Amino acid sequence: MLVRTEAIGVPFYETQMRSGQIPAGPATAIFGHEAAGIVLEADDETLRGQRVVTMSFTGGAYAEVVAASQYSLVPDGVTAEQAVAAAVPASVALGLMDAADVKAGESVLVEAVSGAIGGYLARLAERKGARVVTTAGKGKADIDHDDPDWRQRVPEGIDVVFESIGGPRAAELTAKLAFFGRILAFGMLSGELPVFSVADLIPRGLTLIGFGGPDAYGKRIAAVRAEALGLVADGTLTPVIDRTYPLADVAAAHARVESREGAGKVVLVP
Repeated sequence: MLVRTEAIGVPFYETQMRSGQIPAGPATAIFGHEAAGIVLEADDETLRGQRVVTMSFTGGAYAEVVAASQYSLVPDGVTAEQAVAAAVPASVALGLMDAADVKAGESVLVEAVSGAIGGYLARLAERKGARVVTTAGKGKADIDHDDPDWRQRVPEGIDVVFESIGGPRAAELTAKLAFFGRILAFGMLSGELPVFSVADLIPRGLTLIGFGGPDAYGKRIAAVRAEALGLVADGTLTPVIDRTYPLADVAAAHARVESREGAGKVVLVP
C-alpha cells in the first residue's frame, strides 16, 4: 500500500542508526521506520481511505508518502499522532510483559521510564498489580541512571528487570534479583549490548530473555499492535507525546531525542 503520512515517529534507535552507533546495514535514501496516515492505494481496494499505522524495517517513513506492507488499522477516536506514539512502543511493551509473565505483587525494574517504551512498561506493570521501580536521567524517576553507579541503589528482591540500557555493567543487576527472577534484554541505550554470563545467572536460577531483531521482535509486536491501539482507543493507555515538529525540522527532532530531556514520543508532521 501507499500511505499519505500524517504523523511520523522518531524513536531513539533511529538517532543511534544515523550516528553509526548501532549497525543498520546500508543507509537508505529516505530514513524513518514508523508512520501513521491514510491509505492512497492498496492491493486490497477496500483499504483505500482507511487510517493506518505502519512499521518498516527498511526505512522510508520520513516522507509525505510511504510504501508499506505491515500495517494496523487506527481505531476511531485515535489521532495519527497518538497512533504513531503508541503503535510500536506500546506493542513492544505488551510483548515484553507477555514474555516476562509479570504477576501481581512482584517487583519490577523498568529502565529508562521517560522513554516511550519504558513509560508504557511502567503503566502496564502497575495495571498487573506489580511494584514498580523506575530509572531515568535528570531526576525524572526513582533512580537517576545518569550516575554510573546507579545499579547499586536498586533494591534487592526484584523479580523482573526490563533491561534497555545495556553495557558491560548490566550484570551487576543480577545480584539485585530474587531467586528465579527474569531479565528481559531489549535495548542498548548506552550504545552497547548488555553483557551477562552463565555464571551471573546460575546462583539465583535467573532466566535471561532476549527481545530484539526484525524477525522475533517484528513478529511479537505485530501480533499485539491491534491490542495496543485498542488500549489507547478505550482510554486504558494514554500516549505521551513529548514534542511535535514539522518534517522539515527533522534535525531539531533528532537533537531533542538525543538530549533525553523530554518524556514520551517525538513526532514529525509533514
